[in-house]
Amino acid sequence: MMENKMYNRTIKIIRTLVGHEKMSSVELMDKLKISQRTLRAEIKEANKFLQRENVFIHSSSTGGYYVKQEDRAQVQKVLDAIIEESKRVIFPETPDERFLFGISWLFFLNEPVSIQKLAEKLYVSKTAMLQTKKQIQDTIRWYHGLFLESGKKGMWISGNERIKRHALAEILNYRTYGSILMERVITFLFGSEKYEDYILLYHQLPQILSEHGYRLIDKAIEGFALDIFISLMRTDKQFVLEEQMDDISCENACVESICAVLCEMGYHVGGRDQLFLEECLSAKRVLYVLGKDYHIPEEYLLITDGFLDRVDRRFHTDYQNNPELLSRLSVHIMKMIKRIQQGYFETNPVLEDILNSYERDVEAADELNKILEEKYHIKANIHELCYIAIYLRAYYERRLKAVVLCDIGESIADNMMRRINDYCGDRIEILNKMSLAEYRLNPLPVDLLISTARVYNVNLSKKTKVIYVDYLMNEENLKDIQEYLLQDMQKE
Repeated sequence: MMENKMYNRTIKIIRTLVGHEKMSSVELMDKLKISQRTLRAEIKEANKFLQRENVFIHSSSTGGYYVKQEDRAQVQKVLDAIIEESKRVIFPETPDERFLFGISWLFFLNEPVSIQKLAEKLYVSKTAMLQTKKQIQDTIRWYHGLFLESGKKGMWISGNERIKRHALAEILNYRTYGSILMERVITFLFGSEKYEDYILLYHQLPQILSEHGYRLIDKAIEGFALDIFISLMRTDKQFVLEEQMDDISCENACVESICAVLCEMGYHVGGRDQLFLEECLSAKRVLYVLGKDYHIPEEYLLITDGFLDRVDRRFHTDYQNNPELLSRLSVHIMKMIKRIQQGYFETNPVLEDILNSYERDVEAADELNKILEEKYHIKANIHELCYIAIYLRAYYERRLKAVVLCDIGESIADNMMRRINDYCGDRIEILNKMSLAEYRLNPLPVDLLISTARVYNVNLSKKTKVIYVDYLMNEENLKDIQEYLLQDMQKE
């Protein structure tokens, strides 16, 4: 069987000519949406198949192509064989598949490959392959320590073996869009038998994880299955982890159970690979259980608490006092830090939607990088930050901070505060009641300054809104405050 041939045009050309007495070049070019040069190449390719039965596509002196009437039965026989053969061959059919097949294949090469050879492997033009190379290059840049190198003999992916495994598993996990494409990629790389092994592992994995107390999101389960499978395939191809860890044994019971299953399937997982899988599992995102008390090392609780404190002070939120958010976000940040330290990240499939809809939450999430850079000398990229932004959005309870200024007595101020709280509920938090003179000495950073008298000679921040009210807080005053609250909600 010929390897990775794109049969579609060959089948269309032969099928078309069998059904017509003769077709001109223009008619065929229009039907196939190709140039005359490409048509000639495709006719030549089709004749390579047809010569099996000693029949051919002929060209006439007046222009055009045809199959001899007496040859049509034999041509149909070859066509049927080509169609059956095409069903067993995997090749990329779209630009997205071309990228996925191309980058996956490059990861498993141990020597440089030319653009021409890669184009032939994927059965595309050299021009199309150059476009795919640019896409591969842009993707590799996301992974620190990996590079798409180019030299006289061609191109190759260089970098740490651990990061290569992480990167390829991550790319396959978030770019396959379903089981059909996963089957096509794995079959293209390793053959159908290896895909059957992958599926067997994937179907057993949730039960093994559950038995050992791991409750992961679906993408994390798929990602871990790929971590395992990619590690097996790379070890089989003699790509080994650089670290000398043979004298260290894996003590994770879940990984040991997985390795026992793999042993039954005919795979041996060495000590290095077991430790690598334990590392992978430690960074997978979990599905939280309501009311469960997660064991979180104090290191990550302090990081999360410090992060929420920064956000609360800058954005006047109240995240730090939410114990559920502190617990869940600490687990997420702990695993995120492990991913970054291992050299990869979690792809965010709704990245653009988050950036467009939750701009302030993304800006708030970036406060975490100040802590990460100071403590670990690492940074979370925009994909990871947008996951943090979703947590902030989900637990968002912004309360506008306000100060009431009153110049004729505390009882008037108390009445104003009561009226505001009754009318606006928990959307506003009154920090204090103050005189103007007192506020000049200590101008608290607030969203609202509610005053019965003109505010002057005060250095106010740009975000502070002054609302003037009557001493008895009439309905119009309360509506003005409510309107400002609504405007603030719309900014969110």
